[in-house]
Amino acid sequence: MRCHLVVVGFALATRSAIEFFHGHFLSAWKWNPLAFIAYCALSIFDAYAAIALVMRAPRLRIAHFTTGNRTFLRLFSIVLLALNWIYLWSANPPL
Repeated sequence: MRCHLVVVGFALATRSAIEFFHGHFLSAWKWNPLAFIAYCALSIFDAYAAIALVMRAPRLRIAHFTTGNRTFLRLFSIVLLALNWIYLWSANPPL
């Protein structure tokens, strides 16, 4: 017998990506909301980067985060990942 270990977040992120790139945005959101947000952000960044390269425009720089800002971003990321994980387990229970 073979034992298969499927990481739920990765499998659902793949399904979400397939739905996203086929233009089924609601379905992509249902499969994995965090991955959907990441795909949207990546698409917007890619469009911005292409325009900045073609137009030779100055690029956006984000710098000089305070210690409080860094701490907030770290905690926000951890909470966001935890909420996404809880959603994935509740919306798509393992077989």
